[in-house]
Amino acid sequence: MRDLYLFSGMAGIQGPPLAALRALYARPENARYFTTAAAAVAGALDHVGTDAYRRELPGGIPLTAWLRGSTPDAGALDHSIVDGLCAHLYQLCLLQPAIGGAHADRPAPVAAIGHSLGLIGAMVAGLRITGRRQYTALCHDVIMMTTLTLVRCHQPAPPRTGEATPMAAVTGVPAGELRELVADSPVHLALANSGRSHVLAGDPAGLAGFRARHAQRFAAPGAGWTYLRSTAPFHTPLLESAVRATLADRHLMTHTLTGDRLAVPVYVADAPANLQHRGDLLPDVLAHAVCRPLDWPGTVRAAIDGCRPDRIVDFGPGPSARVFTRESLRGSRSGLRYHSIPAPAA
Repeated sequence: MRDLYLFSGMAGIQGPPLAALRALYARPENARYFTTAAAAVAGALDHVGTDAYRRELPGGIPLTAWLRGSTPDAGALDHSIVDGLCAHLYQLCLLQPAIGGAHADRPAPVAAIGHSLGLIGAMVAGLRITGRRQYTALCHDVIMMTTLTLVRCHQPAPPRTGEATPMAAVTGVPAGELRELVADSPVHLALANSGRSHVLAGDPAGLAGFRARHAQRFAAPGAGWTYLRSTAPFHTPLLESAVRATLADRHLMTHTLTGDRLAVPVYVADAPANLQHRGDLLPDVLAHAVCRPLDWPGTVRAAIDGCRPDRIVDFGPGPSARVFTRESLRGSRSGLRYHSIPAPAA
């Protein structure tokens, strides 16, 4: 079976996979991983200081307490820092090598792709590290960089006011028309999820004004507008400073991530589409994960054309990336099978 590994970025409408993380935490074989993860998150927060996240998460991210059953502060689970981080921790835990140093529980992939922040999980999958200690050490670096990035994505973000959020899903409007509508506006076409499913992003007030100006179009039959739970304008140039700030702290890492270390291709829509052909991976991966526009149909086509998989194995959490992948391949007669890694029972 030729498997293409698939990773979502945020958990989506169902919220962070805290129950599944608690079930994974309860397994003795995952103790080292979660101890390392908690240390990485705490280290990142200590490094940026409480002023960097106090507005967003006054109680911080007491990861171990949450995993042991403590109830998160009101609103914490609705925040993109927590949502994205929990999704990331979930995926990296599932990707651990089997005890004994092999991936005996599933066949090796032929490639990996990640939707939004899920690209970081796809990169880790592409490295195919077989030693459990080595893998956990890498996870410390990756989790720390991801935490730093998510916190910094919210430092330049304006606070939310009223109904509007920094991101809105638009359905039933073609990409070309949307590009014309957002031209010379403060709104960005952030994500192309499928042919007629897109996400706009920007300052919440700018999005609200844009919606009001084009209210008739978005109220037309077949069209729709829905504000998303996101708390930052992901996949826009507004977050380029967050990536630059995180890259300035890469000295905190002990691992060097380069394209030639990828054992299997990891695809994005930009040329060169296969990240194995990149040099330094971290700038590209972080940028594609949070501040560059996302072309998901282009990413899926690059992966399908490049590795010819038989099956897509979805690491979740949540079905969004799988749904957008199916939509992007609709009518292609690809014959692909889909398999979802089941979330552990709480």
